[in-house]
Amino acid sequence: MGDVGSIEQTVIRSENPAAVSKQTQEVKTRAAQKDTARELGAKLASLRGIVWVGVVLFLLGLATLFYPPLKLIVGSVTTSCAMIGGGLALMILPSMVVGNELLILGCVLGVVAVWFFAYRHGNLRGLVAASQKTTEDLEDAKQPPLPA
Repeated sequence: MGDVGSIEQTVIRSENPAAVSKQTQEVKTRAAQKDTARELGAKLASLRGIVWVGVVLFLLGLATLFYPPLKLIVGSVTTSCAMIGGGLALMILPSMVVGNELLILGCVLGVVAVWFFAYRHGNLRGLVAASQKTTEDLEDAKQPPLPA
């Protein structure tokens, strides 16, 4: 039924060295005790697919926040935070709003995608404006000054 282990302990009292007493203790493990590995496995197996997508999005957001090559690709801390928030929403909302999982997934992915492209568009627009200003400054420097 269960594993039985015994612990033996010898106690010697200093008052009477001839008196030695032995104490034995048995430890039994039964099926009624918690099996945390199986419990954790059952919890993970019961998660729905959309929650797994949320876990992946959350971990990807954390990775883009701290891992330099992914940080370079995303290029924005706020986009990484949006990914983390979207992952948390996908983990929590499906259990609160049952039956609308695809709507939640579409909204989260749409918000993160719009945020990413808005950042990229603003960044590229700023780069183009800066390069045009530099080009105009170079052209002005090449022209001789007008006579007064």
